[in-house]
Amino acid sequence: MAVAVAISVDLHLRLSGQVSPIWQTLSEYVYGHLGDASAAPLFSAMCVALALGSLALLTGIARARRADTSPVLALLGVWCAGLLVCGIVPVDPEGQARSLAGQVHNYAALTAFLALPAAAWLLTRRGRARCPWEPRRTTIRVLATASIATVAVVLGGFVWTMITGPAHQEFTLGLFERLLFSVDLALLLTMVRPLLAVRRTLV
Repeated sequence: MAVAVAISVDLHLRLSGQVSPIWQTLSEYVYGHLGDASAAPLFSAMCVALALGSLALLTGIARARRADTSPVLALLGVWCAGLLVCGIVPVDPEGQARSLAGQVHNYAALTAFLALPAAAWLLTRRGRARCPWEPRRTTIRVLATASIATVAVVLGGFVWTMITGPAHQEFTLGLFERLLFSVDLALLLTMVRPLLAVRRTLV
């Protein structure tokens, strides 16, 4: 996850003159250039790194051996798969006609960003007192709610842009998507910390 954050910061700094962090989405970094080289491999590496970090979280939850985590694991698997698809299949260039690949990218992103907060919500259902996530239940649920709310704003912005056209774009999609990215990172890290605490206790 730290690698994904580092790559994201690098893309923002080095492509600040090519991709607007206010109006353009993170996915559009695939069309940036670092000298003579495309930035697409770096964006793909960011997605893969975050997917692998999330897979490690999924593995940790599975090893906690709680009987009611199967839906959580399935949703986290969807989140990881969605990230990988986003890293492999590029978004449509701004202003161009919608393609099948671009639609696959968009639906994969939407599915992933819905699956993660859903997984977090299910993970913090009230259960046994010794549940590792119980002390952070409120924080995880607040972040999950914020994630869903931001997804709704981003989705609404996409629909508005599709209806009115790019020339009438009024929603700062890039800014809200970056907010969503930050919220989801905070959510993932908050889900990871109880596992690390339990591991230290066992050791």
